Amino acid sequence: MTGRGGLIVVGAALGAGRWLAERLVEQGGWSQVVLVDPASAALGDGLPGGDQVIAAAREGRFEGPDGAEVDLGGTTAAVVAVPPAALPQVLQDLAGALPGTAQVVVVANPLRPAEALTSSVPQAAWTSHLLFDPALTAGDGQGVFVAPADPPDWFHDAVTRSGAVLRVGSAEQHDAAMAVVQGETHRTLVAFADRVTGADVDVDALWDLRTPLFDGLLSLTTRALDPRQQGQIAALQAEGFARTAEQVRDRFSGTLFEELRTSAAAGIQAAQTRRGEIARHFRDGALVGLRRTGSPDSVRVGRVRDLTPTHVALDVLLVGPAGRAALLDGPGLANAERLGVPRRVARHDFGIGHVEVLDEAQLQRLLDERLAFLPRDVRFLVPESVAGGGVARVVAQFEGLRDVRLVDEVVRTGQRSVVVHLAVRADRDVDAVVEAVRREVEAAYAWPLGVTRALAHADHDVVYLGPAGTFSEVAARQCAERIGLDAGRLTALPSFGAVLEAVGPGTIGVLPISSSASGLVSRAVDALLAAGDRVVAGGVVDVAVRFDAYVRGTAPLERMRGAPVYSHPQGLAQCTRFVARWGLRPVPTASTAEAIELVARSDEAAVALGGVGLEGALQVAEREVDDLSGSITRFLVVGEEGVFAPQRDGSDPTRRSVWIGADAADVVPLLPTGGAAYSEVLTDAEGRFLLVTSSAAVAEGRARRLGVLPWSPRTPLVRPASD
Repeated sequence: MTGRGGLIVVGAALGAGRWLAERLVEQGGWSQVVLVDPASAALGDGLPGGDQVIAAAREGRFEGPDGAEVDLGGTTAAVVAVPPAALPQVLQDLAGALPGTAQVVVVANPLRPAEALTSSVPQAAWTSHLLFDPALTAGDGQGVFVAPADPPDWFHDAVTRSGAVLRVGSAEQHDAAMAVVQGETHRTLVAFADRVTGADVDVDALWDLRTPLFDGLLSLTTRALDPRQQGQIAALQAEGFARTAEQVRDRFSGTLFEELRTSAAAGIQAAQTRRGEIARHFRDGALVGLRRTGSPDSVRVGRVRDLTPTHVALDVLLVGPAGRAALLDGPGLANAERLGVPRRVARHDFGIGHVEVLDEAQLQRLLDERLAFLPRDVRFLVPESVAGGGVARVVAQFEGLRDVRLVDEVVRTGQRSVVVHLAVRADRDVDAVVEAVRREVEAAYAWPLGVTRALAHADHDVVYLGPAGTFSEVAARQCAERIGLDAGRLTALPSFGAVLEAVGPGTIGVLPISSSASGLVSRAVDALLAAGDRVVAGGVVDVAVRFDAYVRGTAPLERMRGAPVYSHPQGLAQCTRFVARWGLRPVPTASTAEAIELVARSDEAAVALGGVGLEGALQVAEREVDDLSGSITRFLVVGEEGVFAPQRDGSDPTRRSVWIGADAADVVPLLPTGGAAYSEVLTDAEGRFLLVTSSAAVAEGRARRLGVLPWSPRTPLVRPASD
């Protein structure tokens, strides 16, 4: 990022100049950064944020390390943080080198003398004072004063992004306040040190018998006795303050004075830790728990709205009685309405010196105790060999859940439907948590994706019943991935017949043949019989199916009784209970994608049944509307004769002969005899059938063998998810 213009910081080696230089450079966007200081060697470690020019001021010129003059013509921002004695000359030098449009901030204390000096420069100028010692204290929550009001944006942003609090006013207001805040504090501390060191008892002996209060107060006197601190308070100089402070300082031994100085620094840092922690929450916008010191039941949870060096204002977001509370933020807002909790954010003020900040573990425990938990029963479909209790144990590992228990499990052919009860903490998006839990269970108990014979040639397209966005597209993509094809070479076609007609040299297809919920796909059997011996099957692909109900707008389902519900016939067959419960009128469509499109275009109330994640212009009215959520649709992988590579006998123990027919009576001659077993037989109401068998019987009648292909076991094995 460029275009902001150049920056120059004079006095960038130490103290306030260093602190501001670091934050301004981190801000970025400067076309040139020039750091100036008489002790330029102190800048050797550089500052973050890119290239800087380390320069020195010499006789009105700003020179780089090679002695060449640094051009400041493009400079738009300048900070001056030098001792008062050097300020007149520095401002004079800058005034001649900077363009008239530049903005100058002078760091000083007091401010009125500095403001008087800036009145003679042509550039716009402000004065500022850091109300803390950056060598001892982090800027989080500390004050930075600037006069007059409306400081430059670049200065305002650098201060506030650091976590400091910007205060504005006049130089007169600042200096009057500092005469008390700094002047009286220093005067009192020096007077205390004078009384202690002037006593008949040796100071070192007093120190050996110190109490905590005496320790803290005497340590702080070293701050007032520091010549660097005294030099900033001109009002005290006229009263002989510096002379008195020097006399008192000489009464301390060097060892004791350094010990006191170290103790004072540690004490100041400790006192600022709480303010810094609150300031970080203010800057990050993170949730925070604040408790009045000594009052364990006075906790408020929310986000920091405002922060001063002495007070913090909190927007209280945790509302409601223990065990039924809601968090008025993010997903918690919708949950609050569901729980009947008023959605009114209150404001609470704390004095920083009287508040404790909960750590993350304490905050989470409090939320667990106070927040409501919203119950849900969630269905999972897993391989038959997986126990329902194992699924419940996987679910129980999720954060933000409680009351996880197995409610029901039903075993069907190759599958187990497991219903797990869980309760989701009210600050979470319940639907999002349920989806995350589903993915975790799917990862723990990965369903086999199918088995397909290798292709004689790898270069093939995959065709499927369209449009895109249907379960058939998912099957086509899985097929391409299983046999190593380019997953992008997928083509949607308008009908089963079109899919089978497209099968030929360089093209294979996928066709749904059965559903674990609704049985045989009759239209697929009709299309395969019509295609004749030209098309053979070489494998299967299994796709997990789950239906959600979609509507336009936010009208509840109670108001849609008698409205049409659109979906593929197989989808309608798998959601009969939902359709009956809401009194909807089933209307078959060519695909679930067409159903979604019809409802999106309809001006009347209507419902579409489709897979997960199809919201777009629609809203989810109800999730998991299947009669048995999470069923499996099995697709055949089909191609022309010779497209699938031959397999030697015994190379795949799951190889089966797959037959189809239009009359169930034709199944009888194909059933195995002499101890051989059949694997599966499916029929529909009109007599169409699918037979999977290990028998080598020869067909009589109109039955047709699709081929010998790998057919995954009736009870799939539990396999780890692929990487």
